[in-house]
Amino acid sequence: MNTEKIKLFLEGRRGLLPKIEAACRGHNDIIWFHVASYGEFEEARPVIEATRARFPDRKILLTVFSPTVYVPMHQYSKVDWVFYLPLDTPWDVRRFLDAVRPSKAIFTITDFWPVLLNALRRRKIDTYIMSVRIEPDSHHLKWYDWNYRQILRHCYTTVMVHNQESRDLLEKLGVPDVRVMGDPRLDRVLSIVNEPWNNAIVDAWTGGKKVFVAGSTLDAEDEMMAILANNHPEGKFLVIPHEIDPQKVDALISKVQNGAAKYSDYQGKNPDEKLLASQMLVMDTVGMLSRLYRYGFAALVGGGFTDNAPHSVVEPAAYGMPVAFGPIFRREPHGVQLIKLGGAFSLKNQEDLDAFYVKCTGDKPFLEESSRISKEYCAASAGATPKILEVIFGPI
Repeated sequence: MNTEKIKLFLEGRRGLLPKIEAACRGHNDIIWFHVASYGEFEEARPVIEATRARFPDRKILLTVFSPTVYVPMHQYSKVDWVFYLPLDTPWDVRRFLDAVRPSKAIFTITDFWPVLLNALRRRKIDTYIMSVRIEPDSHHLKWYDWNYRQILRHCYTTVMVHNQESRDLLEKLGVPDVRVMGDPRLDRVLSIVNEPWNNAIVDAWTGGKKVFVAGSTLDAEDEMMAILANNHPEGKFLVIPHEIDPQKVDALISKVQNGAAKYSDYQGKNPDEKLLASQMLVMDTVGMLSRLYRYGFAALVGGGFTDNAPHSVVEPAAYGMPVAFGPIFRREPHGVQLIKLGGAFSLKNQEDLDAFYVKCTGDKPFLEESSRISKEYCAASAGATPKILEVIFGPI
């Protein structure tokens, strides 16, 4: 967590519990969702929104851990309140639960708050965790992570997992109620794919033609994209960094020999010849990534060279395009499956990226087949949201 995030983290928790107490006072039967990060929020979002549609008059609380989700979503209209989660101490947990008195508590992926979760168990509050992914080499299966295994066994009413492998592993640990639900993120992604949307600046820059898209890029992918653009001056490249750092954006633009433009330079303005002639457009803004993939014929997803896994692979795949990412991908289950099927491709280095680009632009049957595989995989994986709602709230 960088200095700015630490500052936001601390400021957001100043006077937090009195704010929660004032907000929830007089309300009963509150449905409480918790997500740690923005990625987990996107996973939970379709379930939150389906809950709001099913219970329009119930109060819904969303708590978060990271400023990366609180800052953009603190006024999220589908819930009644968004707060940071108080610290996991006996005093803070007792005061928080006394204020909220949730009827349901729903966590996402791998949240681990032992004091809070044990308190929910003692109060006999229905507690769920969804979108859990466990792999054979997961640290949760190691001897030293016994405390987390105890939480899984005793604190959740139901553990909802992505796949059968996760279910099998958790059942071997003695987790009593594990159910395969799939990934609700697919429902959200597909709803975005199917909604009409366009951006006038990007429309003008592309000239109505599909381009190569690099999304959620980090330093490694930015460097590779600059080299790729210089190697292929005939192509156009749309780059959406994972985090907006003006210095890094300017550094990337300076490396593109055939011209690159910043999106922010054209907001509220008419496109000019410089924009139209630029080989690369860098989106130095947030909140549009999942929709911007619709401009692509193929995609590179950032994170797989330096992070634990690439970022969302299904966002570009749902539009029907081949997806590439770095060699660190084992913790991205959709990436693993799409590689097996032929819709995604792992890259080791710059040469692999260049070969992938050449294959996508020069081999039409390859592009069509890998695009079909990606699109069909995403469509077939949809439908987790209503199943999760039925587990939590029962049939309609």
